[in-house]
Amino acid sequence: MVPLLQSVAADEGQGPDLEAKNLTATFDGENETTTLSWGNIDTNDFLILDELKTTTYALYRSDEPLNSSNYNNAELLEEGIQACLATDTYAECKERTHSVTKAIPPSTNGSFYYGIVSTLQNGSIISNFTEGDAALSQPIHEFGSRITSPYALQGSYDTTNSTTTLTWIDIGTVDATVSELHTTTIWSHAVAATSANWDALMKTEIVANLSSDVTEYHIIHQQPVSQTSFYTVLHSFDGESDVRLLSGNTMTQGIVEDNTGSTIDGLLTISFDSTTSITSLDWNGSSIEDANHTLHIWRSPADIVDITSERVVEIAQLPATTTEYNYSVETSYSGQTFYLVTLSDQFGNHQSNLEIAPNGVVFEYTLLPEENIIDDISATFEDGMTQITWTDLAGHPEAQYQVWRSSVGRINTTALSGSTVELLAIVDSGQEHYDHTIEAGTSENAWYAVTVIASFGTQDVTYAQTNITMSYNSMMLSIVEDTLPPTAPSALNADYFANGSIQLRWAGSANEDGTNWMLYRNLNSDLSEESFWIPVGDMLNEGVSLHTLYVDTVAQEGELVNAVYAIGGVDAYGNTIEFSDWKLSAVVNEDRQSPQLQLKLFDSSQSLETSRWFTGGESSTFSNLESGDYTMQFTFSNDVVSVSYLSSIETESKTLDLSQANPHIDVSLADEQENVTISFTVVDEAGNSMTFDTLFCTGCLIEPQIVFQPSEPTDVVDEEQDKSSESNEDLFVGLSALLGVLVLLLLVRGSPKKAPRGLPTTEEDQWFEKFYNE
Repeated sequence: MVPLLQSVAADEGQGPDLEAKNLTATFDGENETTTLSWGNIDTNDFLILDELKTTTYALYRSDEPLNSSNYNNAELLEEGIQACLATDTYAECKERTHSVTKAIPPSTNGSFYYGIVSTLQNGSIISNFTEGDAALSQPIHEFGSRITSPYALQGSYDTTNSTTTLTWIDIGTVDATVSELHTTTIWSHAVAATSANWDALMKTEIVANLSSDVTEYHIIHQQPVSQTSFYTVLHSFDGESDVRLLSGNTMTQGIVEDNTGSTIDGLLTISFDSTTSITSLDWNGSSIEDANHTLHIWRSPADIVDITSERVVEIAQLPATTTEYNYSVETSYSGQTFYLVTLSDQFGNHQSNLEIAPNGVVFEYTLLPEENIIDDISATFEDGMTQITWTDLAGHPEAQYQVWRSSVGRINTTALSGSTVELLAIVDSGQEHYDHTIEAGTSENAWYAVTVIASFGTQDVTYAQTNITMSYNSMMLSIVEDTLPPTAPSALNADYFANGSIQLRWAGSANEDGTNWMLYRNLNSDLSEESFWIPVGDMLNEGVSLHTLYVDTVAQEGELVNAVYAIGGVDAYGNTIEFSDWKLSAVVNEDRQSPQLQLKLFDSSQSLETSRWFTGGESSTFSNLESGDYTMQFTFSNDVVSVSYLSSIETESKTLDLSQANPHIDVSLADEQENVTISFTVVDEAGNSMTFDTLFCTGCLIEPQIVFQPSEPTDVVDEEQDKSSESNEDLFVGLSALLGVLVLLLLVRGSPKKAPRGLPTTEEDQWFEKFYNE
């Protein structure tokens, strides 16, 4: 049994500096090859590394250990292996590794030694064969199977009948021990085959499964051929073939197979002169098969792959030694024109291999000005779509029209092939327009052009005509294409005024010419529902200036409305700001409720005499007060910002200091000053105001009356009003009866000094507060 893979590594050792290092050998039993690998010395000595660049290695194989005395008798596998390349850096040189793979000779079964000899630039040879470096310390076992492929493949080509004949010797004839149970396969390929390139070689199986008694085969070329072919013959044993190619079963020289006409190969130079309308052809330097043959010049509007095609026209026949020709192009021609030069023999057999014949293509143009362009392009943009219109060319039903667009500038012929111009569509004849939908979010100038794809003297072959004439088939002036919604202002300020109007303010934009700003109001707590927003006004953008719009509040007298305002917009092209992009104001308290104030009267000992809430328009009398000093303290609704008052004993009005913890007013009553009248004006932060008058006296008398105190905040009043009507009525009746009894008692008992007539006593007022001043 032979192992499929066996490795022997050289022992480590230090040899001369220029000797190979770390030689290893690996045998591949499947492919019957041995791979030898080694490296260079690992050194930083640049002198050694420089010398390695001019040193070569030679690889030897022997069935005995190699030394300087016997290596010349050994098998030389390969020589001239450069230790380093001249372009290697020192690091690349010392790290360079080498590998050689050799096929094992057939019928081999034994152990072999390998070694490396170094040859310096001066011719000196290092043949130390140091074990572990330049030589293996142990041999490697190698196995090479016997040859099972055919021998002595021969081939010939008969031009008369276009037949290739192959002959070979069957392996059974050479080695009688080989089984006759095998078949033969023939392969063809364009290059010589080797065992190394066989697997990757491009090859064609000509025939398979020929019996072992067949040793000759004929290949009849029924199609035109002009080629050099190599052939290989293999035997197959149960599907396995010997592809080492060791028995002369592959051709090292190809067979020339040619049943075509005469040939010319080379390059064709073509130029067109637009002034003279002449195309010049030059194939100087081309090779011809026979100077006595005839040249043919072919012309076509399409690539020439068959000279018998209806599109191909022969324009000249010339002697084989001719190297140039001039052709006058007909008028009204525009397109790519293909030219081909071929050779035919004396029997009229034309060249079959057209690929190697001189050929080329040139653009020829003999049209009159504007003959191949439209002359009335126009474009309009509306509702997110641009329509490009034109009039088709007369007499060209085959034409198609290319629609081009640029957002950079005018479109000329050069721009058509650039990155700034986009081909939008190709439109068939008869439509005369194209609708281009503009992508959302676009805001730019655009230029359009229309070119034609048609046939101008090129038979049924159409070509794109790329010439441009401004204002004819390319727009001189741009159009504006805008599908970009306006940008809402960065802020919307909303301020409420006491006159019932709301001032809306925002900054305009220099980029929003033609944009109409739309203002909306929402009285609903849900700001995310678009249907809750009601339009309240609009204003055309006027540059970057501050824009101001006044709208009326919807709050009625005595109401408080919390509103939010928003600004959107629509530009001159109908693009609207998305609802999600509207800019909202802060909540605006549109307050049309009058402010409220509670007056509490304290005597000089800070005992509460009486109190009352005022909501505006009241004239209240505090009577039967004793002479002395009194203090009025005040409680306000939350939004009161100023309280001014005018006393009858003063000539100028004053303003209550609301910054105090307990704002108050001191007043004195004396025998000589029995009555004091004070008028109040209260203003809240929304500008709502209310007034009331008070009279403080020691001797005046008023009729009994009941005074109710409204609660401080409105929401508390609402809460109290939500109580059952039955409770309120009972309370009202009870209080009325109690106050009536108190008044009668006061009248019967006389006039106590601290018993103001017609108003609650201190104790009554404090009891009353439990219901109305919580």
